[in-house]
Amino acid sequence: MKKILLFTTLLFTIILLCASPVFALTINTGNAENSDNSENAENNEQSSNGIVSSITTLELVERNICEIDLLEPSTDNVIGEFTKELTDLNSRQKEATLTLTLKNIMEEGQSVKPVEIYLVLDNSTSMEATYDGKSKIDYVCDTASEFVDYLFNHFENPQIGIVSFSCAETESQSSQEFHDGTESDAKLVLGLSNSKEEIKTKIEEYKNGEQGIHTNIEAGLSVAEDNFTDNTESEKYIILLSDGVPNLCLNTETTLQYSGIIASSTKAKLQDLNSKGYHIYSILMGLNEAELENPSAPANETTGKKMTYRELAEEIFGTTENPTAGSFYYINYDNLNKTINTDIFNQIAQKEDTTLKNIVIKDYFPQEIIDNFNFEYVASPNIGEVSQEVDTSDNSITWNIELLNAGEVATLSYKLKLKDNYDKEIVDKILPTNTNVDIDYNYNNTDDNSNSTVSPTVKVQYFESSVDDTVAKKPIPQTGLYGTILFAIVVIGIVSFAITKVVQIKKLK
Repeated sequence: MKKILLFTTLLFTIILLCASPVFALTINTGNAENSDNSENAENNEQSSNGIVSSITTLELVERNICEIDLLEPSTDNVIGEFTKELTDLNSRQKEATLTLTLKNIMEEGQSVKPVEIYLVLDNSTSMEATYDGKSKIDYVCDTASEFVDYLFNHFENPQIGIVSFSCAETESQSSQEFHDGTESDAKLVLGLSNSKEEIKTKIEEYKNGEQGIHTNIEAGLSVAEDNFTDNTESEKYIILLSDGVPNLCLNTETTLQYSGIIASSTKAKLQDLNSKGYHIYSILMGLNEAELENPSAPANETTGKKMTYRELAEEIFGTTENPTAGSFYYINYDNLNKTINTDIFNQIAQKEDTTLKNIVIKDYFPQEIIDNFNFEYVASPNIGEVSQEVDTSDNSITWNIELLNAGEVATLSYKLKLKDNYDKEIVDKILPTNTNVDIDYNYNNTDDNSNSTVSPTVKVQYFESSVDDTVAKKPIPQTGLYGTILFAIVVIGIVSFAITKVVQIKKLK
């Protein structure tokens, strides 16, 4: 009997130990935060007892991209592209970032028209004289050769010709001094050519050519005019170089002189060419001698002295500030290279202007955005300047860009953040982030305008918390401990019943 009781006690203990781990997990109904609560705490509105009662978020409704094409005035050619788009949305932080982008889609401009250029070069004997150890004609040839290189590097197919001018003194049958006064006083060294090698060869030919003792500039201009093409699409240029004023003109056998009919006839030729659309660049070398009197010139009516070289030059060419025709340069020989290969070349090599200028971008906001959102720039624009804050007179910001070159891209970003004390009337309402964008700009000296009302839209959402913060009047029974006790009672009853039966059977025996 004792063995049976000992066995029963041991069996009960084993069963009890095995049943103990079956305790149920306790449900935490307190205020412990989940893993997201610490990250989003500032987005939650809390009641006085610390339990979350509501959440506000900012949601994207439509990612509409505002796209505006900037067109070339009077055409449908697109020259610029503007976009305004939502580039970031933080729902819990209740903020939206918008980026404005303007791109000049044009390529760097090409030369507007093909060019025809005549170099009209003084070839009188005075060009053999030296200045600072170098002959005048060497200055001209070196500069002209470099000018040709520049032209062929810039233009696809430049047309260049060379005319020299001077006049040889001869004798008539009556042995009287005779001066031609015709276009034969000038020579066509090279008609218009697009061969760089040929042009440079002819420059050397000019340098070593026959020279005359007199100067007939009008003859040189006339020969150049006669040898331009009739192509109305090309720009035509005359670059005139001389070391002195003319002392002979066309259609006269007047005794060699300065001023008078020689000056007036040459001046009239320059004005005629200018009126026909030729681009005239007149270069007179020898500025260091400008104030010297010309012994062969007539007397100045005011001073009674011989006219100076400057006075004779201005009688024909005007002044550098107010030239007779085109542009006039009065320089020394060592300034010739810069004058032709920088100043004049830059004018001839003008390219089509593909820049966007005087750009004004105005971005207008709805009143509900102004009233319920804080505005701040993410960064300053990479090009141009923007207003420091929203102009409340028309709810806009203004972005000014003075110049946007071909291929350049300008960007600007700002952020809209929902205010803490926003108007609950906007909850679940679709909110455009702007009412319209308006762009003024200038292209090729013509003003134009483009605009759009397309806008990304957002929505404020407000959620009531689903957490049950009510407290039961009595504690809710838990399943772990009571289940174990009930299980033990059942086991004891079964074991006791088994022991009783065993004892009864042994008594019967």
